[in-house]
Amino acid sequence: MLVYPNGETSGTVGGGLLESKVREAAMRCIVDKKPKLLEFALDEESADSIGALCGGKVKVFIEPIQGEPTLHIFGGGHIAIPLVQFAKALGFRVVVLDDREEFANRNRFPLADEVKVGNFIILTQSTRFLERDSAVIITHGHEHDEAVLKECLGKEGLPGYIGMIGSREKVASTFSHLKEQGVPEQLLRKVKAPIGLNIGARTPAEIALSIMVEVIAQRYGKSPQVNQDVP
Repeated sequence: MLVYPNGETSGTVGGGLLESKVREAAMRCIVDKKPKLLEFALDEESADSIGALCGGKVKVFIEPIQGEPTLHIFGGGHIAIPLVQFAKALGFRVVVLDDREEFANRNRFPLADEVKVGNFIILTQSTRFLERDSAVIITHGHEHDEAVLKECLGKEGLPGYIGMIGSREKVASTFSHLKEQGVPEQLLRKVKAPIGLNIGARTPAEIALSIMVEVIAQRYGKSPQVNQDVP
Protein backbone atom coordinates (compact mmCIF):
# COMPACT_ATOMS: atom_id res chain seq x y z
CA MET A 1 0.00 0.00 0.00
CA LEU A 2 1.25 3.45 -0.89
CA VAL A 3 0.45 6.28 1.51
CA TYR A 4 0.86 9.84 0.26
CA PRO A 5 1.69 12.91 2.39
CA ASN A 6 -1.92 14.15 2.15
CA GLY A 7 -3.20 10.85 3.58
CA GLU A 8 -4.51 9.40 0.34
CA THR A 9 -3.68 5.74 -0.31
CA SER A 10 -3.25 3.34 -3.20
CA GLY A 11 -3.64 -0.37 -2.52
CA THR A 12 -4.57 -1.93 0.79
CA VAL A 13 -3.27 -3.91 3.78
CA GLY A 14 -6.67 -5.33 4.64
CA GLY A 15 -8.84 -2.36 5.43
CA GLY A 16 -10.56 -1.57 8.69
CA LEU A 17 -8.88 -0.37 11.87
CA LEU A 18 -5.60 -2.06 10.93
CA GLU A 19 -5.31 -0.06 7.74
CA SER A 20 -6.26 3.13 9.53
CA LYS A 21 -3.46 2.66 12.08
CA VAL A 22 -0.95 1.76 9.37
CA ARG A 23 -1.94 4.84 7.39
CA GLU A 24 -1.44 7.10 10.43
CA ALA A 25 1.95 5.53 11.18
CA ALA A 26 2.99 5.86 7.53
CA MET A 27 2.19 9.56 7.52
CA ARG A 28 4.40 10.01 10.59
CA CYS A 29 7.19 8.09 8.84
CA ILE A 30 6.95 10.44 5.87
CA VAL A 31 7.71 13.33 8.23
CA ASP A 32 10.36 11.47 10.26
CA LYS A 33 11.99 9.95 7.15
CA LYS A 34 12.65 6.74 9.13
CA PRO A 35 11.37 3.20 8.45
CA LYS A 36 9.33 1.43 11.11
CA LEU A 37 8.19 -2.12 11.86
CA LEU A 38 4.73 -2.41 13.44
CA GLU A 39 3.07 -5.44 15.02
CA PHE A 40 -0.63 -5.76 15.78
CA ALA A 41 -2.64 -8.46 17.56
CA LEU A 42 -5.85 -9.34 15.76
CA ASP A 43 -7.89 -10.18 18.87
CA GLU A 44 -9.56 -8.36 21.72
CA GLU A 45 -7.40 -9.47 24.64
CA SER A 46 -3.73 -8.69 23.94
CA ALA A 47 -2.10 -5.45 25.07
CA ASP A 48 -1.25 -4.60 21.43
CA SER A 49 -4.71 -5.56 20.19
CA ILE A 50 -6.58 -3.40 17.71
CA GLY A 51 -9.90 -5.02 18.56
CA ALA A 52 -10.11 -7.36 15.58
CA LEU A 53 -11.78 -10.75 15.90
CA CYS A 54 -9.91 -12.80 13.28
CA GLY A 55 -7.06 -13.82 15.60
CA GLY A 56 -3.34 -14.05 15.11
CA LYS A 57 -0.81 -11.24 14.63
CA VAL A 58 0.32 -9.13 11.71
CA LYS A 59 3.58 -7.30 11.13
CA VAL A 60 3.73 -4.29 8.81
CA PHE A 61 6.98 -2.73 7.60
CA ILE A 62 6.76 0.93 6.64
CA GLU A 63 9.49 2.51 4.55
CA PRO A 64 9.42 6.14 3.40
CA ILE A 65 10.24 6.47 -0.29
CA GLN A 66 12.52 9.41 -0.95
CA GLY A 67 12.44 10.68 -4.50
CA GLU A 68 15.53 11.77 -6.37
CA PRO A 69 16.82 15.06 -4.91
CA THR A 70 17.32 17.98 -7.29
CA LEU A 71 20.26 20.35 -7.16
CA HIS A 72 19.29 23.74 -8.58
CA ILE A 73 22.42 25.64 -9.61
CA PHE A 74 21.80 29.36 -10.16
CA GLY A 75 24.75 30.44 -12.27
CA GLY A 76 26.59 28.54 -14.98
CA GLY A 77 30.09 29.84 -14.32
CA HIS A 78 33.34 27.97 -13.74
CA ILE A 79 32.30 26.40 -10.42
CA ALA A 80 29.09 25.02 -11.92
CA ILE A 81 30.91 22.68 -14.31
CA PRO A 82 32.55 20.43 -11.66
CA LEU A 83 29.53 20.95 -9.40
CA VAL A 84 27.27 19.29 -11.98
CA GLN A 85 29.73 16.40 -12.31
CA PHE A 86 29.94 15.82 -8.55
CA ALA A 87 26.17 16.11 -8.10
CA LYS A 88 25.40 13.57 -10.82
CA ALA A 89 27.94 11.14 -9.35
CA LEU A 90 26.13 11.50 -6.01
CA GLY A 91 22.72 10.70 -7.46
CA PHE A 92 21.23 14.17 -7.82
CA ARG A 93 19.01 15.42 -10.56
CA VAL A 94 20.65 18.68 -11.69
CA VAL A 95 19.17 21.87 -13.11
CA VAL A 96 21.44 24.73 -14.23
CA LEU A 97 19.96 28.24 -14.59
CA ASP A 98 21.66 31.34 -16.00
CA ASP A 99 20.72 34.53 -17.81
CA ARG A 100 23.48 34.11 -20.40
CA GLU A 101 22.96 31.64 -23.23
CA GLU A 102 26.70 31.03 -23.59
CA PHE A 103 26.73 29.81 -19.97
CA ALA A 104 23.46 27.88 -20.10
CA ASN A 105 23.56 25.35 -22.90
CA ARG A 106 23.89 21.62 -23.48
CA ASN A 107 27.41 21.84 -24.84
CA ARG A 108 28.61 23.34 -21.56
CA PHE A 109 26.54 21.03 -19.32
CA PRO A 110 25.98 17.71 -21.11
CA LEU A 111 25.34 15.88 -17.81
CA ALA A 112 22.68 18.28 -16.50
CA ASP A 113 19.08 17.08 -16.55
CA GLU A 114 17.85 20.57 -17.43
CA VAL A 115 19.54 23.77 -18.56
CA LYS A 116 17.46 26.94 -18.43
CA VAL A 117 18.31 30.39 -19.71
CA GLY A 118 16.45 33.59 -18.88
CA ASN A 119 16.03 36.35 -16.34
CA PHE A 120 17.16 35.12 -12.93
CA ILE A 121 14.13 36.46 -11.09
CA ILE A 122 11.68 34.91 -13.54
CA LEU A 123 13.57 31.61 -13.53
CA THR A 124 13.56 31.49 -9.73
CA GLN A 125 9.89 32.41 -9.51
CA SER A 126 9.03 29.52 -11.82
CA THR A 127 11.14 27.03 -9.86
CA ARG A 128 9.34 24.69 -7.47
CA PHE A 129 11.36 23.32 -4.57
CA LEU A 130 10.83 20.17 -2.54
CA GLU A 131 12.32 19.75 0.90
CA ARG A 132 14.82 17.17 -0.38
CA ASP A 133 16.13 19.65 -2.97
CA SER A 134 19.11 22.01 -2.75
CA ALA A 135 19.63 25.51 -4.16
CA VAL A 136 23.18 26.70 -4.88
CA ILE A 137 23.45 30.41 -5.71
CA ILE A 138 26.67 31.17 -7.60
CA THR A 139 25.66 33.73 -10.25
CA HIS A 140 27.97 36.18 -11.99
CA GLY A 141 27.09 39.19 -9.84
CA HIS A 142 26.23 40.12 -6.26
CA GLU A 143 22.98 41.73 -7.34
CA HIS A 144 21.87 38.54 -9.06
CA ASP A 145 22.79 36.44 -6.01
CA GLU A 146 20.72 38.73 -3.81
CA ALA A 147 17.74 38.69 -6.16
CA VAL A 148 17.77 34.89 -6.45
CA LEU A 149 18.11 34.45 -2.69
CA LYS A 150 15.20 36.79 -2.03
CA GLU A 151 12.98 34.85 -4.44
CA CYS A 152 14.03 31.51 -2.95
CA LEU A 153 13.27 32.62 0.60
CA GLY A 154 9.92 34.05 -0.46
CA LYS A 155 8.59 30.70 -1.62
CA GLU A 156 6.03 28.72 0.32
CA GLY A 157 8.12 25.57 0.00
CA LEU A 158 11.84 25.92 0.70
CA PRO A 159 14.57 23.49 -0.36
CA GLY A 160 16.34 21.65 2.44
CA TYR A 161 19.60 23.40 1.55
CA ILE A 162 20.16 26.96 0.37
CA GLY A 163 23.72 28.19 -0.10
CA MET A 164 25.10 31.46 -1.49
CA ILE A 165 28.68 32.11 -2.53
CA GLY A 166 30.64 35.18 -1.49
CA SER A 167 32.91 36.76 1.08
CA ARG A 168 31.66 37.37 4.61
CA GLU A 169 31.44 41.08 3.82
CA LYS A 170 29.27 40.41 0.77
CA VAL A 171 27.07 38.04 2.71
CA ALA A 172 26.61 40.53 5.54
CA SER A 173 25.71 43.26 3.05
CA THR A 174 23.25 41.01 1.22
CA PHE A 175 21.56 39.92 4.43
CA SER A 176 21.30 43.54 5.58
CA HIS A 177 19.61 44.55 2.30
CA LEU A 178 17.16 41.65 2.50
CA LYS A 179 16.25 42.41 6.11
CA GLU A 180 15.53 45.99 5.07
CA GLN A 181 13.17 44.55 2.44
CA GLY A 182 11.30 42.53 5.05
CA VAL A 183 12.94 39.10 4.80
CA PRO A 184 12.69 37.57 8.30
CA GLU A 185 15.87 36.87 10.26
CA GLN A 186 14.86 33.24 10.84
CA LEU A 187 14.78 32.62 7.09
CA LEU A 188 18.21 34.15 6.58
CA ARG A 189 19.59 31.87 9.26
CA LYS A 190 18.69 28.91 7.02
CA VAL A 191 21.12 30.11 4.34
CA LYS A 192 24.61 28.61 4.20
CA ALA A 193 26.72 31.62 3.37
CA PRO A 194 29.56 31.83 2.64
CA ILE A 195 28.81 28.58 0.84
CA GLY A 196 30.69 25.33 1.26
CA LEU A 197 32.55 23.47 3.99
CA ASN A 198 35.85 25.15 4.87
CA ILE A 199 38.40 22.73 3.41
CA GLY A 200 40.76 25.43 2.18
CA ALA A 201 39.33 25.20 -1.34
CA ARG A 202 40.81 27.45 -4.00
CA THR A 203 40.14 25.96 -7.45
CA PRO A 204 36.65 25.69 -9.01
CA ALA A 205 36.69 21.91 -8.51
CA GLU A 206 37.74 22.24 -4.87
CA ILE A 207 35.04 24.83 -4.20
CA ALA A 208 32.46 22.62 -5.92
CA LEU A 209 33.56 19.71 -3.72
CA SER A 210 33.23 21.85 -0.58
CA ILE A 211 29.68 22.74 -1.62
CA MET A 212 28.63 19.15 -2.22
CA VAL A 213 30.12 18.08 1.13
CA GLU A 214 27.94 20.69 2.82
CA VAL A 215 24.86 19.63 0.83
CA ILE A 216 25.36 15.99 1.86
CA ALA A 217 25.95 16.97 5.50
CA GLN A 218 22.69 18.93 5.47
CA ARG A 219 20.83 15.93 4.02
CA TYR A 220 21.94 13.67 6.87
CA GLY A 221 21.60 16.24 9.64
CA LYS A 222 25.30 16.70 10.29
CA SER A 223 26.89 19.98 11.37
CA PRO A 224 29.94 20.89 9.24
CA GLN A 225 32.35 23.49 10.50
CA VAL A 226 32.92 27.10 9.36
CA ASN A 227 31.93 27.77 5.78
CA GLN A 228 34.22 28.51 2.86
CA ASP A 229 35.04 32.23 2.51
CA VAL A 230 35.16 33.03 -1.21
CA PRO A 231 35.93 36.60 -2.44
